[in-house]
Amino acid sequence: MKNRKAICVLLASIVFVGCEKSLPVYDYPHNSLNFVVTLDEETNEVVEKNYSFVYAGDAVETDTIWVTVTTQGFLSDKNRPFLLQQITAGEGKRDALADIHYESFDSEQMLVHHLVIPAGASKHKFPIVVYRDASLSEGDVCLYFQIKPNEHFEQGLTNYRTVKLVISNTLKRPEGWEEYYFGTYGPVKHKFMIDETGLRWDDEFCTSLSDFGYIQYLTMMLHQRLQVVNAERKKQGLDILKEEDGRTVKFDFGASF
Repeated sequence: MKNRKAICVLLASIVFVGCEKSLPVYDYPHNSLNFVVTLDEETNEVVEKNYSFVYAGDAVETDTIWVTVTTQGFLSDKNRPFLLQQITAGEGKRDALADIHYESFDSEQMLVHHLVIPAGASKHKFPIVVYRDASLSEGDVCLYFQIKPNEHFEQGLTNYRTVKLVISNTLKRPEGWEEYYFGTYGPVKHKFMIDETGLRWDDEFCTSLSDFGYIQYLTMMLHQRLQVVNAERKKQGLDILKEEDGRTVKFDFGASF
């Protein structure tokens, strides 16, 4: 009986070792980069990221937008450079121009100091430097870009290959704008909110608002400040604050408290 048990254990060990040796070794030779982007819930396409110099203030001529990439494949104990390439934004859109609307991806500053995955890193944040060129007064420009394959990295997963950046000198309705709290959107109201609170009121800020008490405070403060501003305008013989289409700027939610 003991001999039989020993034989069974020996056979099981042989089978286990055989199975273990048959497992494939992870040996994927390709490394790629994926951008950290937002995807549309319905279409699963990359959502455009809007940047406006209005948020930065009138004196700012150059600003920085940060983009994050993650690696796919093996880590490396050496620094690995990567490349970017601009792609056309498509019909009806105006493409940004290198060294006019943004710092060229081929500049020494970008190539040497920013477009490099540090040794041992699986994630990296790099800057896109944008310029407040006078041509922005003619309309927005689009900076769409992807990874340009090199000896270190290929393009990543299909839905995470492209960054879509829109650069402007005007304001647009930000993601996360809640009409229930802030009322009908308008660029004049938007600029008023930025000026009076010192907050950016951009996509990131508006989508982060979740504290009801804080929202209540903001709308009450904005409503009160609007009354003061409108009173001052009347003293100067000006009309109350309105949008270009004649709509009156107001904060009904703030007025209800």
